[in-house]
Amino acid sequence: MSSIFDTVSSVALQLNSAGIDFIVGGSLASSAWGLERATHDADLAAQINSTQLDELVAAFQWPLVFQSESLRQAIESPEGFTCGQILNGETLDKVDRFLLPHDEYSASQLSRKRLIEVIPGLTLPFASPEDTVITKLRWFELGNRVSDKQWNDIVGVLEMQLGELDESYLDHWTTHFGLKDLLDSARSKVTLP
Repeated sequence: MSSIFDTVSSVALQLNSAGIDFIVGGSLASSAWGLERATHDADLAAQINSTQLDELVAAFQWPLVFQSESLRQAIESPEGFTCGQILNGETLDKVDRFLLPHDEYSASQLSRKRLIEVIPGLTLPFASPEDTVITKLRWFELGNRVSDKQWNDIVGVLEMQLGELDESYLDHWTTHFGLKDLLDSARSKVTLP
């Protein structure tokens, strides 16, 4: 999995240099907190504005390729989970960069990030286990509740982090997003030691 981390490291360097706060999410986060699974893409969630995008456009160089116009449209979109994609032209690894709205939940996610050393010398800010579960529940709902990968990731994090999770935080935000029934269903699938 090191090539994906090489790509994420290159993207992270550019985000840091532009002063952009971000977290690693998706399958990399669920693998960190739950059951590991192979992936050739990474999800980064960030709050970004048009000025910062201009800095990124100037900074990104081959082999990192992205369509700045699609990311600019995503920045201007009022919808949640908008995304811009970055591709490593040499390895074909891809990074989906999701734009976090400027709201209470996004601020909470960013404040709760956890630093993890993913390979020697590379530490990245990951979404917390709780926020990984919440975001995956949101994706599961958006996907009409049919993705086995998402569901297994959710249950895997709940199982591997059993007794370590902030359950009231999970209850609060899943209630806020109308997903408490899904959280309870996932909890019921956790195998107790």
